[in-house]
Amino acid sequence: MKLITFLLKDNPKSKRIGAIKNDTVIDFSSSDLPKDMINFIKLGSTGLDIANDVIENQKNAHAIDDVILKAPIDKPNKILAVGLNYKKHIDEAKELKDHHSNDVQLQDQFPNIFNKQNSSVNDPFGDVHRPNASDWLDYEGELGFIIGKECRHVSYENAKNCIYGYTVVNDFSIRDWQFRGPPHTMTMGKSWDTHCPFGPYIVTSDEIDDPHNLTLKTFVNDEERQNTNTNLMIYDCYTLIEYLTTAFTLEPGDLIPTGTPEGSAVTTQNWLKPGDKVKVEIEGLGYIENNIIQEPNNTQKS
Repeated sequence: MKLITFLLKDNPKSKRIGAIKNDTVIDFSSSDLPKDMINFIKLGSTGLDIANDVIENQKNAHAIDDVILKAPIDKPNKILAVGLNYKKHIDEAKELKDHHSNDVQLQDQFPNIFNKQNSSVNDPFGDVHRPNASDWLDYEGELGFIIGKECRHVSYENAKNCIYGYTVVNDFSIRDWQFRGPPHTMTMGKSWDTHCPFGPYIVTSDEIDDPHNLTLKTFVNDEERQNTNTNLMIYDCYTLIEYLTTAFTLEPGDLIPTGTPEGSAVTTQNWLKPGDKVKVEIEGLGYIENNIIQEPNNTQKS
């Protein structure tokens, strides 16, 4: 099932959840299902069974051109991202590190986990800001997965059962802030507003035979910049769940981006600029595409 959060173009104030089937949007709002994605996910298989009935009846359907796709989950409780999870990207990062802080930790015998604040969430086709404070804006195409149930102390063998579905993520990064050294290394370099677009939907795990054998590509202005397979990840999805749940509980709707491959702008330093368009596509999961704009002057709030 391809689950979405969306707005109707003729009623853009009312956010809804639903599913896409054969380029038709099935709206769940006329059913007894929850009105937001996290509470829907909490229903587990029961929710999916009810949703399947709604989809088959197609009582509340819309043409895909009549909706605006939003981030599938507008406020995940946690976004736990993984840095340096592809060997060749580690090699790239070492080159940039040599010109910046020597305090940056590039590799260890454990996954490199960092928080990406949920205020950074953006829509799959939303505009991404190049901030006024820096022009070192970089792209990072990534596979993301969504947690389906509360889980703690999960073994590798049982981790698959904790994944609700998969999605496409672009972990936009501000590199000069990232390489200032602790505490900026990840938190301040990775969580700028608009810098976590994901979607366009959550593809439920039953539709993905092997999340560790998917082609991932990133394009900037239609030029291919990244091309990899998720089988090259150092730490796979199940290892990440096993590791994370050693320390704390994962909850329904938590988003885990799994890291980016080589091909970002860390070696060329050809940073993104206003007018650029970045597309990330993953086999079986669709694509997201974001236009880069300069941060508007009206973003100040006080």
